[in-house]
Order: sequence, then structure tokens, then C-alpha cells
Amino acid sequence: MTARPDFSPAMLSFFLRARAVHAHCSRPPRSRLMQATVTREKAGWRKLAKLTNTQIDLAWMGGLNRAAPRAALWAVLGRFPSDHGIVLTDDGGQHG
Repeated sequence: MTARPDFSPAMLSFFLRARAVHAHCSRPPRSRLMQATVTREKAGWRKLAKLTNTQIDLAWMGGLNRAAPRAALWAVLGRFPSDHGIVLTDDGGQHG
């Protein structure tokens, strides 16, 4: 039996934060402000996923429950719930 991937709002928040830390650590030493990196990354994700600032902030805090914006952000991160037979639900859950 294989483990079922977790595409919950909390896991999405974890992935977004990890990506921001990675982006920050990958930058040259001249840009040491983490908040500037977070702002830049959020803007990029928002544009790529075609989401609002509010939706990005909700995702960052682990509170984005709607399925469509969560799926769009997972896609921007290169992860697709459907590849694992998972359907996201609007209550923040998943089934499949």
C-alpha cells in the first residue's frame, strides 16, 4: 500500500513557504531581506495562477479551502492532484 499524497490547505502553505525559503537562499548575498523574497514570490505565483492577493494570502496562511485556486497553485508548484487520482473539494479536503 502506498501513501496517499496530501494536498490540504496546510500542506499547500508548507510548500509555498518552502519554495520562498529556497528562492531566498538561492539569491546572491546582496538581497538578504526574506520579506522582499516572499513578496516577490507571492506576486509571481499570483500572476501564474491568475489568483487574487487575498487568495494568495489565504494560501500562505493555510486557509485557502476552495478547490479551483488550490489546484491552480499546486499546478504552479509543479504538482497535480489529478496525477494521483485525487480530486480537491471546496471544503479544503480531497478524495480519491
